[in-house]
Amino acid sequence: MSTNPQTYAITSVAHDRLRIFQRTANAEKMVELIFRYRDEGRYLLHGFVVMPDHIHVLLTPSSDQTIERCVQCIKGGFSFSIRGSFKGDIWQRGFHEHRVRDLEDFVNQRTYIAMNPSRKQWDTYQYVHTLFAERLNDVPEYLRG
Repeated sequence: MSTNPQTYAITSVAHDRLRIFQRTANAEKMVELIFRYRDEGRYLLHGFVVMPDHIHVLLTPSSDQTIERCVQCIKGGFSFSIRGSFKGDIWQRGFHEHRVRDLEDFVNQRTYIAMNPSRKQWDTYQYVHTLFAERLNDVPEYLRG
């Protein structure tokens, strides 16, 4: 467990790039889970996007959580929630993490996440943090300098 806060941009991909989140109910369930674990105090949530076959989340784990545990909650929580209606592997093993170095990096990561749907030409995409801005946590204090 860390006493020094760290912020991470994480990416996790669906097994075989299955477009599991193209189904509205699955995408909404993922957004709900991301906020639920934030509301439980596992992490601060700064940004996210749920794409058809992967997710990006910008978060700061709580002092009693690791980044691995936070990702396990998100991925495992989603897998558990749809297990009755979906058989087979849901996620690729592991995840990609980028530790945010400074405020500029934080802004760049959040912008990258927000622009992900536009890069795929999905300009009306509804599962991106910009549509939930009032529910996000601010920039972590330690990054503000």
